[in-house]
Amino acid sequence: MEIRRDIENIDEEKFVEELKGIILNAASRCRNCNYCFTICPLFESTKGFMSQMPSGIIQSMNYAIKWELLGREHTETLRNLLYLCTTCNGCVLRCKSKATGVPVLGAIEAGRKILREMLVGPLPQQRKPLKDIYQYGNPYGERPEKRFDWLQGIEVKRLPSEKATVLYYVGCTTAYEPNLHNIGRSLIRVLKFLGIDFGILEGEMCCGEPARRMGDEALFQELMKKNLEQFREAGVRTIITTSPHCFNTFLNENSFLKEEFEIQHYSQFLFKVLEERKPTFREGISRMVTYHDPCYLSKHNQIFDPPRELLRMIPGFKLVEMGANREESLCCGGGGGRMFAEVEQERKLGEMRVQQALEVNAEVLVTACPWCYEMLHNAVQDLKLMHQIVIKDVGEILSESLQ
Repeated sequence: MEIRRDIENIDEEKFVEELKGIILNAASRCRNCNYCFTICPLFESTKGFMSQMPSGIIQSMNYAIKWELLGREHTETLRNLLYLCTTCNGCVLRCKSKATGVPVLGAIEAGRKILREMLVGPLPQQRKPLKDIYQYGNPYGERPEKRFDWLQGIEVKRLPSEKATVLYYVGCTTAYEPNLHNIGRSLIRVLKFLGIDFGILEGEMCCGEPARRMGDEALFQELMKKNLEQFREAGVRTIITTSPHCFNTFLNENSFLKEEFEIQHYSQFLFKVLEERKPTFREGISRMVTYHDPCYLSKHNQIFDPPRELLRMIPGFKLVEMGANREESLCCGGGGGRMFAEVEQERKLGEMRVQQALEVNAEVLVTACPWCYEMLHNAVQDLKLMHQIVIKDVGEILSESLQ
């Protein structure tokens, strides 16, 4: 059961005790079978100590609570374990299929919330992004008035002063990271090409996902309330997002939103429209393409086919699968607040994923998540493989291919 930190109505001590209950319940259900180890990206990227694995993290929290170690010298050690997790959800799925169905991720996030309440969490590098979200409405410390500089003069409706039936929620990373600006512009070109009546929010702010993943429940709740007010004022029926993280937040972490709006990731939305309208695509160069499943589309929401079907529509593209795909896909390493903090690891997950793409002779590694794009793009550069493989977003591919 999820516990929300309502900044107006809940006592802090009661909130922490309820979170401890979530952890103790999860620990009592865990039988330490270690099935979760083999799906966990930490098993691949760290030294593989038991305390770094899902069941080990839960037991570390369990004993910290039972032995009343919270607040003592070991608390930072516990924090460092908790914030290793990328929140990919693989352990939850594996435990559900092979063991007792322990809500592993819920327990880990409860632990993060406790540490945030104690002012121990998050990691030192993650504190500035939280402060920036509070101050500027985004985790990158950018001024709100610069949020639409990425448009570079592209005309698009601004809501709520103008009206549209579809809201394109751009998201902080696409708006502020220069490497990702073309993803947003590409999606706008595709939506315009298809004649979709859409617009973007004049006062767009962070969806709140980074705040919740890093344990700041109060800030998350504040942002969700503000976003809900803006969506209602915009008068739209459908909300589409660039990021799977924004999509998951709006779909699964605020019951009011999915009751009032249709929430879709852009790949779902575009697949449905393109399947109905069957537009003509340019004949492209024959290329071997593989698709990387973002965790918050695949492991969290079981959305596997729409991005793949969009790629199959494009002439000349041969879609090949990496060995680890769909629910078994290897995490890029950017989720759970990891975009904002370097953690000690033996191997970088992004680099491992790029190598997996090369093993199937892919020339293009495609994803549908800004954070995945950034992690994989950085991996290609660090490995100096720019002449062997290219990172693309599904939206960029469509924009380049539609006639």
